[in-house]
Amino acid sequence: MAKVRAGDRKRTGFKKGSAKGKYPMATQAQCISAVKLRHHGKGVSASAVLAKASRTASAKGWTRCKAAIKRARAADRKRKAGKRK
Repeated sequence: MAKVRAGDRKRTGFKKGSAKGKYPMATQAQCISAVKLRHHGKGVSASAVLAKASRTASAKGWTRCKAAIKRARAADRKRKAGKRK
């Protein structure tokens, strides 16, 4: 998993106290880590994490992250369909 450093929080505008429930995505590795950990958040839904990661990946042109988001959305649809039955 990617590490979030203090410099990343400065670049993305997150302060230490106000960053609760938020994850700065300064690198592609951090974006992929956020996608992998999307179900671990207490204050943010998995779909919100994917939406933010998708916006960031599109803005920065990260193809690996976009592919990870696509796979994650497919897995979430499958997971949701399994719970309905």
